[in-house]
Amino acid sequence: MRSVRFLTEVSYAVALLSLAIALNAQQPGPHSATPLPAQDEPAKKAIKDHAEYEAYAAAVKIENPSDRATALEAFAEKYPRSVAVGQALTEALAAWQEAGNTNQVLNAAKLLLVSQPANIRAMAVVVALDRAKAAQSDRADAGVLSEICQFSSNGLNELPSWQKPETMTEAQFAALRRGMTAIFNAGAGTCALSKNDLVKARQTLATAAAIDSTDLQSLWQLAIADLESRPVDVNGFWYCARAVAIAKRNQNQTAADTAVDFCNKEYTAYHGAIDGWEPILVAAQSEDSLPEGFAGLITPSTNRNSMNTPTEPVQNLLPQSGAPAQSQPVTPPPPKP
Repeated sequence: MRSVRFLTEVSYAVALLSLAIALNAQQPGPHSATPLPAQDEPAKKAIKDHAEYEAYAAAVKIENPSDRATALEAFAEKYPRSVAVGQALTEALAAWQEAGNTNQVLNAAKLLLVSQPANIRAMAVVVALDRAKAAQSDRADAGVLSEICQFSSNGLNELPSWQKPETMTEAQFAALRRGMTAIFNAGAGTCALSKNDLVKARQTLATAAAIDSTDLQSLWQLAIADLESRPVDVNGFWYCARAVAIAKRNQNQTAADTAVDFCNKEYTAYHGAIDGWEPILVAAQSEDSLPEGFAGLITPSTNRNSMNTPTEPVQNLLPQSGAPAQSQPVTPPPPKP
């Protein structure tokens, strides 16, 4: 298995924010609580125990988001069989997001998956944040990588049968579904790349990159998967150039320099010279998708062995930017009810 390292960019974080807001929009907002049911309504799935209800009601009314999230998680721990556990943990996740505490957002999503193993939105949050977390070290933690593999696979399996929540419009549902498709495919690509399964990595990362052409992580990993394949997939040069363009757009010069160095070497090895590479770099700055007939634009070197010998191993990561990237969310957040 190859040594794997990952990168993260703000486009993924923005998509996660959209997911968290959308997830929160499915539940009553903070400072509201489901009324206690009348005694003649035993069939209603609502809190029936008065003390349990008071604990939940008090938690959702807390103004400070961190304190509110902590109280909601405490409620879920104290009343693990409550019909409101899923709702409490969902609101806790959104409260941690409101507080800007990414680590706690991840923890809340994992707690929600313990309570609701098929919660597809929580899966997407875990995959997105675990990919970002893996970027913090040279070698991904085995547990983190395992979660990426597990929940991206589960998410892709659940996505076709996921039904639109009643509180969402068709447009909101389509946008959220599209964003989760990108996240789960990107996670599956990361998993495949870690296992040196270049065929699956190319398939899944290409899907993710087609949905979000500004996701530097997927672009870079797709370029590596294409260019490390034998025979080389020439389209990888486009994704390499696109990664350079996005890194520069995000003012991540270190990442751009790293990508340029790798791309230049790979292009020269395949083509035999650097001529023709600069126009590709220029085009990638403004064109979002792979140009039609791109592969035919690059002629291989007459030295047939030039790309048959594996190149020096490359980390599946570009250095992270110190400055926030200015990117648009993949899934625009639906309005809160």
